Amino acid sequence: MKFLLLIQWLAAFSLFFLMFKGDTMLAFCVLIFSLIYLFGLLESRKDPQRIRAHVMVGGIMFFVAAVLIFLHDLSRLELKLNLSRILLIVLGLVGLVQARLMRKQFK
Repeated sequence: MKFLLLIQWLAAFSLFFLMFKGDTMLAFCVLIFSLIYLFGLLESRKDPQRIRAHVMVGGIMFFVAAVLIFLHDLSRLELKLNLSRILLIVLGLVGLVQARLMRKQFK
């Protein structure tokens, strides 16, 4: 679980640098969302449930960001497919799947 969280944090942190030039405010939102994963790594020694909680919350946040970006592009009728958009959509979809799986483990 820690390795997956580390991979997601690295992908989200690199997404911040990819998005910084084009959309600065969204890039800072992505940076804050990536910190959710980082704090999950830092708190992992104390309680394993906290890792699951950080994965679930970070996944939901990236899913919401991906849906908002997709709807924004759809409203303008211009679907941009560059590396940063694709990475955000992938992080959002993976985050949705993880959030659903982690929620089942909390019940």
